[in-house]
Amino acid sequence: MEIPGDMPNFERWEYCGCERESAPMKIEKLEELHQNINALRSLNLEDCAALIGEVWRLRVAQTGKDLEVSYWKDSHDQLKAELDHMTEANRLLQAENDQLKTMHGLPNCYLENRWSNCAVRMRKQRELDNNGNHVNGNHR
Repeated sequence: MEIPGDMPNFERWEYCGCERESAPMKIEKLEELHQNINALRSLNLEDCAALIGEVWRLRVAQTGKDLEVSYWKDSHDQLKAELDHMTEANRLLQAENDQLKTMHGLPNCYLENRWSNCAVRMRKQRELDNNGNHVNGNHR
């Protein structure tokens, strides 16, 4: 790529008021340059440098946004996989719990609204006969 003009002019681009970390170009200035280009008027070196700087600033900003979107998509995929894994683990635990309930016949504890030690105590009370003896032969 050939640099327009001689090297001293190229070095002047750095001093044209478009520093590397400058603020975005004002809309009014962009509209003015757009009108000059549409009217087929030539742009001076400072305006060309400012436009090139603005294009690069916008490209860098767009690349940053693309990277951010990519990061969040990857994070979403990882979280979705983790959620799926936890959902499956929960389903397996619930199935195991249901199996244990049917095997042991633990009653539902209405006070705590869940299967608990209270349910075990209620089961043990059911196993006692009227005289306080264990019906199934289990002793404390």
